[in-house]
Amino acid sequence: MTATPQEAYQLLTDLNIPYQRIDHKPITSVKDVPFSLPGPQVKNLVLKPRKGEQRFLVILPDEKQADLTHLAEILNEKRLSFVSEKNLLELLNVPAGTVTPLALPNDHDHKITVVVDKAIDQNDTVGFHPNINSTTLIMQFRDFVKILDHLGYKPLYLAI
Repeated sequence: MTATPQEAYQLLTDLNIPYQRIDHKPITSVKDVPFSLPGPQVKNLVLKPRKGEQRFLVILPDEKQADLTHLAEILNEKRLSFVSEKNLLELLNVPAGTVTPLALPNDHDHKITVVVDKAIDQNDTVGFHPNINSTTLIMQFRDFVKILDHLGYKPLYLAI
């Protein structure tokens, strides 16, 4: 069963996190989005090394291209690639195009390491899908960190 928006909203309610909800046409990629959202936007990538069970949720500014070779180097991995849609469903219970840190409660075995690009302004807002790609929730970055703390994730802040 896939993660639901209700689960994301419940997490935010439980942690008393305010957000601005913006409903829009489904977004599967940050490329060519025909509308603008308030504040800086990010993209979320789930990557895996060639060997091992480790997974990385990489969050970077939406205009930035992920250099997987460079990222592998700074994460001490030989090579990184995108996880399959099947693996994404197993990990986070979300299909491709809806990856969000709000689905991290589904990472029951904590296989995911959260990696945040240092280029993201931690004094600003950040937007994430609530497990569906037709809504974006805008929240303070510090509240996003509160979610990670609550879920037991210690993000790596790296210059990607």
